[in-house]
Amino acid sequence: MKRLLFIMLIMMSFIFSACSKEVEVEKEVEVEKEVAVEKIVEVPVSGEYTSTDDAVLTSKDGEEGSINVTPQAGQLTASEWSDISNYDFYLSLFESSQESQDGIFSKFLNKGYFDTTNMISVQISNTEENLYGATVELHDESQNVIYTAQSDAFGNAYLFPKSDQLADIASISISYNDVILNEEYRYSIENNHLTFEISEDDSHKDVIEIMFVIDTTGSMSDELEYLKTEIDSVITSHTDDNPNLTIKLALLFYRDVGDSYLTRYFDFTTDILDQKKNLRAQSSQGGGDFEEAVDIALDEAMMKAWSEENTTKLLFHVLDAPPHETQEDMSRYYSSIYKAASMGIRLIPVASSGIDKHTEYLLRNEAMMTGGTYVFLTNHSGIGEDHLEATVGETVVEYLNGLLVRLISEYHTGIKGEVVPYFEQDQ
Repeated sequence: MKRLLFIMLIMMSFIFSACSKEVEVEKEVEVEKEVAVEKIVEVPVSGEYTSTDDAVLTSKDGEEGSINVTPQAGQLTASEWSDISNYDFYLSLFESSQESQDGIFSKFLNKGYFDTTNMISVQISNTEENLYGATVELHDESQNVIYTAQSDAFGNAYLFPKSDQLADIASISISYNDVILNEEYRYSIENNHLTFEISEDDSHKDVIEIMFVIDTTGSMSDELEYLKTEIDSVITSHTDDNPNLTIKLALLFYRDVGDSYLTRYFDFTTDILDQKKNLRAQSSQGGGDFEEAVDIALDEAMMKAWSEENTTKLLFHVLDAPPHETQEDMSRYYSSIYKAASMGIRLIPVASSGIDKHTEYLLRNEAMMTGGTYVFLTNHSGIGEDHLEATVGETVVEYLNGLLVRLISEYHTGIKGEVVPYFEQDQ
């Protein structure tokens, strides 16, 4: 009898213990659900949602839910790298290294579309100040133009003749206002940094023309809402801080052939509030394959109403994929970048999550050929998918909005701004 009672006590103890654990598990599940909901509200999972107050978020699993999402500016982190300022480092990427026997970028150079391994830098001033907007041309014996560029706020123009064109270079010309200088010039590695003086006053106008060219295909969904907020912040900051400065803003959104639209354009205007509404109304959709209509977008961007006056011209190219790699597409892509260089439009690509090393190479060529700089998002924000680690030297990670504001000011004034690490701004 005692043995029977003992066995019953053991069984009751076991049942009570099991029930207690089951309750604890249920509580833990409920807590985990609450935490998960909080995380989703703070940083949305990768997916597509509109810019309305009650956003519909579609996760990768295809489930939808209604949440209130208003991303705050100053969240995305990014770094900037100038291959022009670090040209020897750039050239080293075509040499054998521990990472690549033939050079990290060599196989991309051998495709034949881009060749930025022969930079010629030209500095132009009037002895007292640098001259912005001087046109510099390389010519062959028959006076055919080989390459054209315009000087920036630092008085520098950068020209990139291809390797098979070097022997044809016979002269260089510099034109500014009504003055034209022509000199014989033969390329050599020892003679690729040139200086010219022109007795003309600086005619640079206090006007900035900015165009944002943005990939809005489905793969951009993990970061597009944040990018829209950051760009909105950049526009607001620069207009508020420079009330006497004229800013003309244009927006060009693109997807791919076969999508609901190929390009969507809002022309240059000083009505910044209206353009900000146009920006907020965009969403990501379409695409499907990796490559997008990059070449078509940039080709169209070059045909828009950029002024012929001596103004600061900047194009921010926000994307996560390269153009289609056909002869026609890549030729159009190169031609649009060359056109930008000849018009004095600085291309500043902003590489988002999902790019590969070939895309990085192409975007760095965009920047170099036009006298721009390379910007790439980083993982420090915890937003979006994984970001490719750029093959660059040491950089400072900044908040994207502050970085872009700094670049706009530098390209307009010729004065280097302070680079502020993102973690210092959080203090």
